Formats: sequence, C-alpha cells, structure tokens
Amino acid sequence: MNDLPNMNDLEKRIQRIEERIGLEGKGEAIGLSLHPVWPLLLGLSAVALGYHGLGYPQHYYQFLFSLLLVLLFYHRGFLRTARGNWKWPQIAVNFLLLCLLFKLLIGGGVCHPFDWLKLPAIAKVPPPSGDQSWYSRALPDYAVQWQAIPKLSDWSIDITKIQTFLLIAILSGALFRFEPFTSIAALVLLLVSLTTYLHYDWNWVILFLIAGSVSIYLQARIKIPPRYP
Repeated sequence: MNDLPNMNDLEKRIQRIEERIGLEGKGEAIGLSLHPVWPLLLGLSAVALGYHGLGYPQHYYQFLFSLLLVLLFYHRGFLRTARGNWKWPQIAVNFLLLCLLFKLLIGGGVCHPFDWLKLPAIAKVPPPSGDQSWYSRALPDYAVQWQAIPKLSDWSIDITKIQTFLLIAILSGALFRFEPFTSIAALVLLLVSLTTYLHYDWNWVILFLIAGSVSIYLQARIKIPPRYP
C-alpha cells in the first residue's frame, strides 16, 4: 500500500494538466494599433495595381469564392473589424482584393485551342466600285481566303472551371495532409495556368501582391501562444 501514489499529489497533477490544456486554446490575439486609414489606403493601392496587371474579374466563381473567404475571415476572427465608419469600406476593399487574387488563381477564362486551324478557300473578289468594263465582268478576280472549320475552330474550353477543380483538389489534399497528391495537383494547375500567366503584366502584379499582403497583415489578429509558468 505504501507504493501507491498519494491521492493529493495525483489530484494536483491532474489539475495542472487540465490547466495547461485549457491554456493551449487561449493564446492572446493582438493586432497592430494603427489608424484604419492605413490598411484601407494600402488596399485601395493594391486594387489599382491589380487592375493594371490583371484586369477585372470576369467569372462569377471569383466573386463567389471571394465573398465566402471574406465571411470566413471575419467570422473566425482572422481579420480585425475596423472602427467606426471605416468598417464597411475596409470590408469592400478586402472583397475586391480577394476577387483580384482569385482572378490570378482561376482567371483563365474561355480558351479556343483550335481557332488557328483553318482551311483555304477560293472566293470571288468583287470589282472596284465604278469599274463596269466588260473585262471585269467576263474575267472576275479570285483570291484565296482562310476560313474556319465549323465545330472545330469554334470549340472552346472553360479554363476557369478546370483551375477551380484543381484548386479545390489542392485544398482538399492539404486538408487531409496528402502531400503527393497536393504537389501533383499544384503542378498541373501551374501548367494549365501558364498560358494565362503570360498575358499578365507582372510588373504590376508583383506590386499588387506586396501591397495587398501588407494591407491584410495590418488587419490580421496575431495569436501569441501562452507562456506556461
């Protein structure tokens, strides 16, 4: 019986463990104490830079995902709500920032991969106006013109839907920590988006990413892990 631990010591140990477990989820959330005008101005600058580099979003997926992400950020407390009259303008700017970000990620649009495929055809060229000579009527001019192939040259692919599917696959793989699948899906997304990326003006896009990241950082809640005694 002397080998059994003292009940009082055991209760104290359990209490210390419970207190430590309870403190793990109570990290202190702080943010930079700046005037709300600074992240708002940076966000507006980032929106202007993104518009110059990327253009405007053209697919409703980009608006839908941006709206869901804004709601998630504010619902989970990742972003601090601005004080006073700065609240809704800042939310609107964050929504536009995310729209441009999704424009970068899933902004492929509709692609016509075989629009270059055409066949030669001989077409009659009408005579110049005022030319009523018998020679023009007897021997009309002909020219070779390139005409599109029906149902083939007009065939299109919605690259945005493919990019969205791959992005969801990447997020699912990251959620379940399936790293090989996530890496392959990210590589496929990069290859699919490569032709789209070449059309962007990256001098403006890089500035957009920097300004937008700083604006979001200034609004973010920084969670400091607790220090145990």
